[in-house]
Amino acid sequence: MALQHNSPHRDEAEAEIYLNFVDSLFADRRGMLIGLVLQVGIAICVLLESRLLIMGVWPAVFMATAGYRYFHIVGYTRQARDSAPADQQERLRWARNWERRYIMSSGAAGFSVGLFAWFCLEFVGSEFAIIAALSTVFAALPTIVGRLYGSLRLAALMTVSVLVWPALSLLTAGNFASLIAVLLFVPYFGLVMSMVGRVRSTVVDAVRGRLEKAELAERFDVALNNMSHGVIMFDRNERVVVINRRARLLLQIPKYVRVEGRRFDSLMRYAERFRLVSVEKTTQFREMLARLLHTDGEKAEVRLTNGVHIEFSGTQRPDGGSVMILEDVTERARAQERIKAMARFDSLTELPNRTHFSDMAVQRAAEADPNAECLVITFDVDDFKRVNDSIGHAQGDALLRAIARRLKRDYGDCAVISRLGGDEFIMFVDRLPPATDIKSFADTLKQRLGRSFRIGPEKVFVTQSFGIARGRAGDFDLKTSMVEADLALYHSKALGKGVWSVFEPDMNERYLRRQLLKGELSKAIEQGALAVRYQPIVDADTGRVVACEALSRWQHPLHGNISPAEYIPLAEEMGIITKLTESVIRTAAHDCMRWPEHVTVSVNLSAIDFRRDDICQTIRTALDAAGLPPERLVVEITETAVISNESDMISRLSRIRETGVGIALDDFGTGYSSLSYLHRLPLDRVKIDRSFVAGIETGDTPMALLHGITDLCHGLGLKITIEGVETADQLAIVRSSGKIDKVQGYLFGPALPATAIAEMASRMPPETGGQAGPLAMTAAGSTY
Repeated sequence: MALQHNSPHRDEAEAEIYLNFVDSLFADRRGMLIGLVLQVGIAICVLLESRLLIMGVWPAVFMATAGYRYFHIVGYTRQARDSAPADQQERLRWARNWERRYIMSSGAAGFSVGLFAWFCLEFVGSEFAIIAALSTVFAALPTIVGRLYGSLRLAALMTVSVLVWPALSLLTAGNFASLIAVLLFVPYFGLVMSMVGRVRSTVVDAVRGRLEKAELAERFDVALNNMSHGVIMFDRNERVVVINRRARLLLQIPKYVRVEGRRFDSLMRYAERFRLVSVEKTTQFREMLARLLHTDGEKAEVRLTNGVHIEFSGTQRPDGGSVMILEDVTERARAQERIKAMARFDSLTELPNRTHFSDMAVQRAAEADPNAECLVITFDVDDFKRVNDSIGHAQGDALLRAIARRLKRDYGDCAVISRLGGDEFIMFVDRLPPATDIKSFADTLKQRLGRSFRIGPEKVFVTQSFGIARGRAGDFDLKTSMVEADLALYHSKALGKGVWSVFEPDMNERYLRRQLLKGELSKAIEQGALAVRYQPIVDADTGRVVACEALSRWQHPLHGNISPAEYIPLAEEMGIITKLTESVIRTAAHDCMRWPEHVTVSVNLSAIDFRRDDICQTIRTALDAAGLPPERLVVEITETAVISNESDMISRLSRIRETGVGIALDDFGTGYSSLSYLHRLPLDRVKIDRSFVAGIETGDTPMALLHGITDLCHGLGLKITIEGVETADQLAIVRSSGKIDKVQGYLFGPALPATAIAEMASRMPPETGGQAGPLAMTAAGSTY
């Protein structure tokens, strides 16, 4: 069955037409019964009119062929209902088998009609018989067009089987008119076949069009329902024409609810019924969508009660209707919220950042009672760098998050809390608990934050230093309060760890002085304005000056003498301590070179100095520039420097020791782990702290303690220098032990210029015993 033109649906159309055709062959039982009644009636009429017994056979023949056909119809119907194959190829083979059966049964019926006409023409020959014969024949032919259009072969077979016998009878008549009539059968046959072809072509085109429309509809449906956007099409009366699956999902409309054909108002009632938006926003939501239906390209975003953000947009259709597009923009909205949060909150602790904190604090101060007391508290974690170094930066971050959680839990109701950066936090407290003063509040805050924090499998204990600024809400100025809280925090740090301080006006003066000195100190170091003074160190037995400790001094032109205890920490804080150390080493090396050869010089190095890999080279350069032998220079280190990084310290001290420079441990005996370092560090000398001498002459400091330390150091092969000797009695007691190598203290003079040390060292005799030497030195040095 070839189609008349190519089509993407040709095979599918052919298969469907063929299956429908075979199905139609066996479907018309009523038509078959009506035809049977007519054929039997005509046969009986011919029998009665002709009175020929042979014509009485035809009613039975017609009934037999009809029964045969009816048997096939029943069998096809039953099998099609119960056991027809589902696969199209199998179904086609099954249909072809039944088509062959139909050809046999319908061929027999057609043959019997044609043969009946031949009998009427040959044996009866009456006018009625001829009319009956031709009526039976030509009445059967139109049914061929209507029922057998699907198979040209079957249509041709049926047409020939019906016409062949009348044609044969006319040919045997032997007259010209009969011959002409037979010839007319040929174009009639062509007409029937042409009609069959046209009907078939019309049916095929219709089926193909239906399939194409079905495919287009299916494609449209697939595309529509697989769009990432929701689509609702309205007609000009605001009735829903199309709604896709995505729109149903976004609007939470179940599948069983029929929306097509409903008006926009019905959708809005549904939204209100199922609380698509909050009750207070329902009217606004309805008005917004109603407005979008009459706009072209306008958009509006709505947050539904389930947290989904939907962007609605309306577009006008040419026919007067409209299309509403629904897009899920939840991720975009969340991203925008995250961006806003990043602009307002600290990403590590999720606390307000500095800007957002400022806005919140100012707003809350403005809303508070003008006479209410409010606090600004800044604090940070003591030794947070040590925490990071010991448990790792990731765990350090976890500690900061834990602190933030505890602050929000305990003080979220009465304070605005922020992380300013690093380990520094700030609080604005505008709602002090009833009957709570600043002291009790600060003590409670320190206590709660001083408890252990669970960081993974570990418990971490930390302390914090606090600075507090107080004031009334009506006079609140955040910038000023933050400065005051920072000043109080600096004061707390100067006092020690785990301390809180409330701002006092003199803190500002100290702060201003501190800032002034910071600016001046850098210039003073660059310009060499800092001087070096030397404190004598004498031999305990002979009283000779055998060494000096180099000490930095700063005489400010406006502020006078500034204590090293004040500007040395500033230099360390500013990161310029190394420049100061280099200057002192260079100056001490040059000055020592002008002293007698038996006099050495000691220089103090800070922990920061030992973090530099080039400290050893710095010492070598100073020695080479002055021409000073390495054994005349001693570097003094403190336990604090050792504790900061023991392995690096030992490595650097070893390299210094290899140059011939001596190494002394200063202020020995004040650290909790001093003894553990003595056998590991490459030391030459230990300087015992002044605390072991103070009160020794009155018995306040036991001699046994001093003897124990000196015995330990001698046992390790270390020389011993006693610091802080200020009276002759102290000197006599120290010397009486016989275990002290050198003595240092104010008894032998204050820190003196290099020229005074040269004069003192050259004026003293090589061998001076007893107490005359020290006393004489005291007198000599008192003029400086």
